[in-house]
Amino acid sequence: MVPFHFSMVLPVAAGVAWRTLRDFGSLLAWVKGGDTATLETTGSGVSMVRDFTLPRFGTVQHRLDEVSDDDHAIRYSLTKGRPLDMKEYWTRISLTELSAGTCRIDWRSEFEPHEGVDPEWIAENLRGAYEDMSIRLAAYSNNR
Repeated sequence: MVPFHFSMVLPVAAGVAWRTLRDFGSLLAWVKGGDTATLETTGSGVSMVRDFTLPRFGTVQHRLDEVSDDDHAIRYSLTKGRPLDMKEYWTRISLTELSAGTCRIDWRSEFEPHEGVDPEWIAENLRGAYEDMSIRLAAYSNNR
């Protein structure tokens, strides 16, 4: 597995962004392409799954592996699909309050590329996706 980390400061309070991030089924409200995608959740809490289809990634399934209200963190793993040609993937997203109205978001991930896929290519695409999703998470959360 290849480790990957992305972090940035967001113009939103950690508690405000947490209300959105904690809702595992809210993804399409704040992800690019969500307005043309579908999402269905099965179950509730840890071990629930979300099946979604995004034009860029096709059909994907994530399983919720961890929710920590104390750490403002979730962890999920890929259970179906091949986004960015990854065979295996998990990420833990956490929010840390920095000051009034700002927080740091950290994405700590590991992935296994399919044979012949350059891990650096996956990492660069994850970096762009995480940055875009982080910005959209903050904007959506501030306007909820």
